[in-house]
Amino acid sequence: MRRLLAPFPLLLLASFALASALGVPPSDAAPADLETQVSRVVTGIIGYARWPSSTDKLRFCIAGQPAYLKEGLGTPGQIGEQLLSYRRIGSDEADWSGRCDVLFLGTLPAAERKKLLDKAVGRPILSISENDAVCAEPTMFCLPIQAGEVGLRANLDAISRSGIRINPKVLQLLQRKKNQHEAN
Repeated sequence: MRRLLAPFPLLLLASFALASALGVPPSDAAPADLETQVSRVVTGIIGYARWPSSTDKLRFCIAGQPAYLKEGLGTPGQIGEQLLSYRRIGSDEADWSGRCDVLFLGTLPAAERKKLLDKAVGRPILSISENDAVCAEPTMFCLPIQAGEVGLRANLDAISRSGIRINPKVLQLLQRKKNQHEAN
């Protein structure tokens, strides 16, 4: 199966566990707003990904207009011990793919989105698409947002082609929740 779905409650619980593992202090606040939820999920995905070659700093590129991603993921340039640098890119930018380790796609025209994803396919670029309910494009992770909840879908084909290793626990969690969802 190429796509897997985790409902929001488990995803939120997993994001708190990921945040705890990454050293983010817990909060006693009410359920997080969508920006905070998206930031936590993205932070968790990055925290459980391993690139083929290690680097001191991950280059986080943002394309299009994100509706929910907090600038800097709510953390000043760091996830755990991993430093991050941020930049905005456009589909017309020459060789952006050689200068990005993470590609976050906000709202974009379909042609621009396709152009960006075509450059990322087969490269060690962790691609995440905001508010994509279908995850049919070669994006590795999609964050469908419905009724105030952030979901998570994974495109296993895109993950396997990227060369980036995703901790199997994340993928097992998605599979377990998908099986539970189908059983109900």
